[in-house]
Amino acid sequence: LIDAQSDRLFSRDADVERAKNAAFRLLAARSRSRNEILRRLRGEDFSGETIQEAIEALERLGMLDDRAFARQWTAHRIEARPAGRMGLERELREKGVHPDLVAEVLDEMLADRDPEQEALALLRTRAARYRNLERDRAVGRMYGLLGRRGFGAEVARAAALSMWREIERNGPDA
Repeated sequence: LIDAQSDRLFSRDADVERAKNAAFRLLAARSRSRNEILRRLRGEDFSGETIQEAIEALERLGMLDDRAFARQWTAHRIEARPAGRMGLERELREKGVHPDLVAEVLDEMLADRDPEQEALALLRTRAARYRNLERDRAVGRMYGLLGRRGFGAEVARAAALSMWREIERNGPDA
């Protein structure tokens, strides 16, 4: 026979398993930060204690690791949708990664990268959009794109002007 205390433990363990399974489903789609999992589990009506136990179990299994998540997210973003440091910082903070950890990971991963060259490479993929515009309008649009992507003002300005010089050298039909 199961006494009341054992029954509570069993039901709590079942809730923890349900919470872990919910987290597994989320993690199967893509890597997530600890905070993302926490927010999603809170939305599924689990108790705070159940959520905490599930998250701790996932961390012990190595399935939740904010440092690994931040590295993976940054690497993916650099390749798939280039962004400047400020943009990457903003995205990682929105995902709930601690600001100190964000700074560490970005320092490490962006150390050997040239932001102006990365901004210029992004603009080259969109050069055709700017070829038939007047200089000020084209440079303004390039600057705006780079700003929205989190490149700093100086980097955005230098890259936009460099791109415009390339467009002028190559002509409007290049």
